[in-house]
Amino acid sequence: MTADGLTKDEIVGIFPPLYTPFTQDGELDIEGFHEEIDYQLQFPVTGVVIGGSTGEGHALERDELIELTRIAVDHVAGRIPVMTGIITTSTREAVTRAQGAKAVGARGVMVTPPIYQSANFAGMIDFYDRIRRDGGLPVTIYNVLIHNPVTPAVTRRLAEIGAIVATKESVGGSLATLSELIDTVGDVISVTWAQDHLLFPGLAMGATGSISGTGAMFPAESIAMLEAIKRNDFAEAQRIHYALAPLTRAVMNGQNWPAWVKAVAELQGRRMGPARLPFVPLTADELQQLEAGLEIARTALSPSVV
Repeated sequence: MTADGLTKDEIVGIFPPLYTPFTQDGELDIEGFHEEIDYQLQFPVTGVVIGGSTGEGHALERDELIELTRIAVDHVAGRIPVMTGIITTSTREAVTRAQGAKAVGARGVMVTPPIYQSANFAGMIDFYDRIRRDGGLPVTIYNVLIHNPVTPAVTRRLAEIGAIVATKESVGGSLATLSELIDTVGDVISVTWAQDHLLFPGLAMGATGSISGTGAMFPAESIAMLEAIKRNDFAEAQRIHYALAPLTRAVMNGQNWPAWVKAVAELQGRRMGPARLPFVPLTADELQQLEAGLEIARTALSPSVV
């Protein structure tokens, strides 16, 4: 199966990274994954990502990642595009994963920098460019590693040589780097924003959309925030931001993150199962913190915050 590659104009709006549900013994829960796709499809999301951070891509074996991509492509049946996340340590493995994703119908890949050692400028350029050339799919940078950020200089060079179609600016970047990228390469690539606790200011600055955990947890509210910004209703966008703020602050605490975002979905009644070890279930006090945050959101926002 093959598909045309994503363009920068398609990597816009709220493009959620799907959760990967697991059984209690840590195996893929395929039925739960179908349910998660359907959960997102009830909202006007612009695409989905398989195996991002929210989908615990760091913990997925290559065959699992490709199988989940295949399932998603078949399930959405062309209604929205599917992008595959690549979180790995080497160009060789990243290319192999990209090739596998292309073979089952993904239309793009979202790629973290090498997750262990830090490459230099030339190495980072070669990493992303080689994935694009040898993997065969359009590349979105996933700028998520604090210890190995993709700098604006690297992003600009990759945009100049046509190696990327988008960037997802996350905790490897900042509002300052987002502003610089929108200003300098926003006409060449799609510049999206994904710092969950700062979603509102990033979208208000002009990010084209978000591939974020917030979009996965709260797709309807994320879409409503973006639409409010588009119509210059910043008061409404700010209201949504602060209604979700207790939850987004909690999940962005820096530790055990996969378990936090899965717990939010479980409290909403979605079928997630545990995070893969070493990420452990939340304590009773932590769950109480999330429940309190959900109550604030339920009170302030639409019934979709269940």
